Amino acid sequence: MNHTYYSIPFKKQPFSLLVYKEDKRRLGMYKKRIMAIVISAIMMFSIFSTTVFAEETSVDSWDGTVDTSWYQDGVSEFHLTTAEQLAGLAKIVNETGNVFQGVTVYLDTDVDLSGHEWVSIGAGNNVANYFGGTFDGQGHIVKNLTCTSPNNGAYGFFGVISQTGTVQNLGIVNANLQTPSKATSTNMGILADWANQAKVINCYTTGVVSSAHDSGGFQLVGGLIGQCTAGTQIIGCYSSASVKSLNVGDTSSDTVGGLIGQWENATEDAVISDSYFDGSIVCEYTDAGVGGILGANFDFGGMPGVTIRNCFVSTTDITCAEPGNITWIAAVVDSEVTNCYWPVSPDAENPYAAVVKLILDEGGTTASADPNFDESICGEAVASFSSEEILSSLQANAAQGITWIRGMNGPTFQWDKLHISAVYTEVEKAIAQANALNREQYQNFEIVDEALASVVYDLDSTRQSEVDVMAQTILDAIADLMYKDADYTKVDEAIAKAESLNKDEYKDFSGVDTAINGVVRNKNITQQDEVDAMAQAIEDAIAGLEKKEEIPVNPTEPTTPGDSGTINGSTEHGSGKQGMNSPQTGDNSNTVIWITVAILAAGAMMGTFVVARKRKSE
Repeated sequence: MNHTYYSIPFKKQPFSLLVYKEDKRRLGMYKKRIMAIVISAIMMFSIFSTTVFAEETSVDSWDGTVDTSWYQDGVSEFHLTTAEQLAGLAKIVNETGNVFQGVTVYLDTDVDLSGHEWVSIGAGNNVANYFGGTFDGQGHIVKNLTCTSPNNGAYGFFGVISQTGTVQNLGIVNANLQTPSKATSTNMGILADWANQAKVINCYTTGVVSSAHDSGGFQLVGGLIGQCTAGTQIIGCYSSASVKSLNVGDTSSDTVGGLIGQWENATEDAVISDSYFDGSIVCEYTDAGVGGILGANFDFGGMPGVTIRNCFVSTTDITCAEPGNITWIAAVVDSEVTNCYWPVSPDAENPYAAVVKLILDEGGTTASADPNFDESICGEAVASFSSEEILSSLQANAAQGITWIRGMNGPTFQWDKLHISAVYTEVEKAIAQANALNREQYQNFEIVDEALASVVYDLDSTRQSEVDVMAQTILDAIADLMYKDADYTKVDEAIAKAESLNKDEYKDFSGVDTAINGVVRNKNITQQDEVDAMAQAIEDAIAGLEKKEEIPVNPTEPTTPGDSGTINGSTEHGSGKQGMNSPQTGDNSNTVIWITVAILAAGAMMGTFVVARKRKSE
């Protein structure tokens, strides 16, 4: 094989890229193989699955062991229920040469690979030890895919998908793919390293795929697939991965793409349709091609090139040691790019190209950008991907079986739980309930404040349970609120007023006692009216008190019956001493008193007389 430098000026800056080129003998064989594979140029969109990614499912965690006991010869359908069985699929393909042609393998559960080193399914090439069946994830995910010690140079979940192999309805989440520092030429993608004449439908990836090497060669790195060839079809897919091509001391020719690193020798049915990238790209090489959708498309045999339509790149987090080598969508050869969208360049003075059309010389040793190519026919730059116009345009031009809907930050697919917001309806209800409260009535309203502050917005639908917890936390805080105590100041003042009174001065003090005894303590602030009524009841009882009649008494002279010290209400004055009251006309009570006194006096005198005579006779 030969390596050829293509010098491709992008705008005002040179684009220098080291490209892999097959020798003529291999090229001839390769072209024959491709033509034998291509049976139909018509895309069979009717086969696309619209399986919605599972809402709730159990997760099977991998212990690193392998189970192949599930496999039986002659069976056309298998259902995998454990991570060990999934690892068994890789072992069968890699070691027996069974490519599962005409066989469908279903994944029936989410799988956690738990960071164990993964051996790719199909760690071979496009003619041997590849996966050529149908793998249907049924909306399930494989998470924590890890590969830092590749088997036979394979890194991805699939090594090679080839010869009409199909992967659909699968998510690879939180992947960690890292090349050794001494790696040489590598194809590297999270879902698959290489897809040849394959179909990838309704799939997505997240995590990190990172190529770092110091021994030259070429690196084809993609967030979804490292390299595609021939009539591969990528439909209804996205990547939110962090894609890296890191320089550790040597030159290299890398092609780095958010979805696909590089596409070679595309046939007329090759397509990237209804797909997007919203992750990040870092490339530390100057001799590199970087694209948000596709790093670069090359042709070594007069093929028509890949079609890219109804795609978008929403991230601006794309950097390269040579910024002039960056395209938002792709650098392509004889390709059709239509109805695509890309962001407005963050650097207005040095904007990235959206699409560059490459022109190869007759010898296939150099390439340059077509200066007459108008990228506006490919789509447009937009400031926001949340506009209704973009969503409507994507849906109007969508491939059969693809449904675009509004996501959190832009359009996405109806099955895409990662870009669809969790439902915050119950959270909003709980917040409204909290806001309707009068915080001044509570002694511990800070617990509600804390619950409200803990609400995190913009969580995706995979984290709905967390959102539900937020709502319940607010409701629980509301339920734990404690009212402030009612104000008993007026009650206490009324009681103090009552206690200052002399009960003996009043005809009936029981009403006041009853009002005081009717006071109920420990009322809260919402019952203040009741407490105020208690205070008023005491005040009313005090106001209704009647004093007893007062009887005047002379504390210095004892009185006798009939001696009131007054005569007809007036005091007798003469010698300075009060005289006895004289009977008054019409005063019967005084007359009786005087007669009684006279009789007693007469009786006393008669008794004295009798005693005296008796003594004299003796």
